[in-house]
Amino acid sequence: MKHPFPQHRRPPARFALRAAQRGVGMLEALIALLIFAFGLLAAAGLQLSSLQASQFASQSVTGTNYLRDYSELMQMVPASVKEISTATDTSGNDMFVDTSSTTYSAATASQCLGKEKACTPDKFAKASANDWALRVTSDLPAGRAKVCKDATPHSAGGELEWGGCDGKGVMVLGKIGWAAKAPAKSGAGQAWMTADRPRIAITMLGNARDFSTISSTTP
Repeated sequence: MKHPFPQHRRPPARFALRAAQRGVGMLEALIALLIFAFGLLAAAGLQLSSLQASQFASQSVTGTNYLRDYSELMQMVPASVKEISTATDTSGNDMFVDTSSTTYSAATASQCLGKEKACTPDKFAKASANDWALRVTSDLPAGRAKVCKDATPHSAGGELEWGGCDGKGVMVLGKIGWAAKAPAKSGAGQAWMTADRPRIAITMLGNARDFSTISSTTP
C-alpha cells in the first residue's frame, strides 16, 4: 500500500486545520466542564446555607414557643402555691428553672399523671416545671433553659448571657439556647452560632400577684 503523501510532500493544509480544530474543541469542552463544576460547588454551598438557615429558624420557633408555654404555666399557678414576684434563685421556688445546674426527672414530671395519683397544687407545679425542662433539653440540640429574675441579662458587649441571675426586679426572664449548626466558613458568625449562650430571651409575667405588684409600682 502506497503512502497517501509522499515523504517529499507535506499533507494538504485542510488536514492540519482539521487537527487544530479538534484540539480547540477539546479545550473548549474542558473549560466548559470546569465552569460547570464550579457552578455545582456554588449551588451546593448555597443549598447548605439555606438548609442551615431553615434549621435555625425552626429551632428558634420551637424555643420561642417553649418560653411562651412556660410563661402561661406560671400564670396558672396560684400565688398561694408558688409566689413568683418575691421569689429569688435561693428561695427554693420550683418555678425557677436552670437545666444546667438542676437535675430534672421523668418521675417527678409524671407524679400527677393517672387518676390514682394524689396530686396537690405544689406537686403539680413541680411536675410541670420538670416536664417543661425535660422537653427543652430533649427537643433542642444541647438544649438549655433558665428562668429567673435577671436585671442584667446582657454582657458588656451587649450579647445575651446565662450569667448569674441577680434576683432583682419583679419581672421574670426566660432564656433558652441550643447548639446551632456552625456555618462552613470560620469567623465571627461561626463563633456566634456555636457559643454556649442564650439564643432567645423573653420577659415573663408570673402569677396574679405579679400583675398587682407591677400596677402598684407603675406611676
